[in-house]
Amino acid sequence: MRRRELLAALGGAAAAGAARGQAAAPDAAAAAAPLIGDIKPLGGDRFQLGRIVVDKRARRFTVPGRIQALDKPLEYLATTPTGRKAYETLVVLDTSGSELNLACILIGLERDPKVPSSRQLSQPGPPVLLSVAWTDVHGRSHQITAAQALSGADAPAVDWAYIGSFTSIDGSQLAADVTGTLASFVKKDRTGIFEAHSGISEGSYGSVRGNDGLPPEGSAIQFVVEPAPPRK
Repeated sequence: MRRRELLAALGGAAAAGAARGQAAAPDAAAAAAPLIGDIKPLGGDRFQLGRIVVDKRARRFTVPGRIQALDKPLEYLATTPTGRKAYETLVVLDTSGSELNLACILIGLERDPKVPSSRQLSQPGPPVLLSVAWTDVHGRSHQITAAQALSGADAPAVDWAYIGSFTSIDGSQLAADVTGTLASFVKKDRTGIFEAHSGISEGSYGSVRGNDGLPPEGSAIQFVVEPAPPRK
């Protein structure tokens, strides 16, 4: 979905949430699993989109998830829990591709409309800062960059970009919803919302794994997204 359709979906989801007091048939509710969840105003230009918390003023949002794989070969930074490659991703996030993409648009991330769709996958979009945050068993807060979370990545040199996935020919489906890919550093899979454009060498299979400093597999984390500041 492009910006107009996603913003329309935002309004539609909010209206649906307001009308949810009306009962729906169980089969119909199950068949209509939403790709974009309810909208809940949190005050101060902040709101919750599904389980994503968006701060429009700060141009930042967080997505809950968990550590999926540490000492295993990785090819993805983040997928949905049911993503096709969830077995080789560092974290799984409690969101959909459409929902994550809408959150990006709401903090000002958008592909250049002058770039034809046929060329979007070969040109990086707006640069983003991605990080992983968590609270340890002693109640202490931690946050490291996505590159630091990946053993085998050159942390200072990794450039992540918003690519926004792409839609099916008829525009009815976002590729990230179909594959479950959210953030990738494997160049052969560009169906995600974010992609690493430098600093991570795919090398031999298994060369990139989770950093030993992360909490154990299954631990709750927050995935933090914000636009990268302009380079001087």
